[in-house]
Amino acid sequence: MEAFPDCPPFDVCSPNLAASLRQLSLYSGSLNQEQILQFHRALRPTREDLAPFRRFDDARYCRNRIYRDEHCELLLLCWRDGQRSQIHNHKGSLCGVRVIEGVATETVFETTLSGQLAARETRELAAGSLVINGHLDIHQVANLQADGGDLVTLHLYSPPLSRMELFGMEPQQRRVQVLDDCLEFQI
Repeated sequence: MEAFPDCPPFDVCSPNLAASLRQLSLYSGSLNQEQILQFHRALRPTREDLAPFRRFDDARYCRNRIYRDEHCELLLLCWRDGQRSQIHNHKGSLCGVRVIEGVATETVFETTLSGQLAARETRELAAGSLVINGHLDIHQVANLQADGGDLVTLHLYSPPLSRMELFGMEPQQRRVQVLDDCLEFQI
């Protein structure tokens, strides 16, 4: 397993979470959609399991790393009401998103023949919901709950997120972000 300084060792995590992270560490390549689904379905995190990773910021949502190796990365994202990501894709990475607490609003976009973005669908994802985003799926995630309604989502990226495209409503606003560490992204 590749070492990342802000990943806690397994013995610091709760036994339940440590067991799931050990399973992730056994993969010898990038996970496919079915493996991501299986991981999320098998993981039954309690509030206590995730407590060390629940960090919020009133100015922007927080991306809190739980685990990372060369094949995958597990993040807990914590959103205050009114916070949202930019419109983006996960260029090169699959992403399984599970809503742990609150209600997420996901808007899925498509590129029209003229190169413009158009919202295709907006859906509310209640606690327990699980969606898989392909590496070129364009979307935006938001916490549109009433004042004080926090949102907590668990994201499994494979391979680890290192590249993405950010989109605006005009074609010239499209840009690629490439960074070594997805915690540096504020999408």
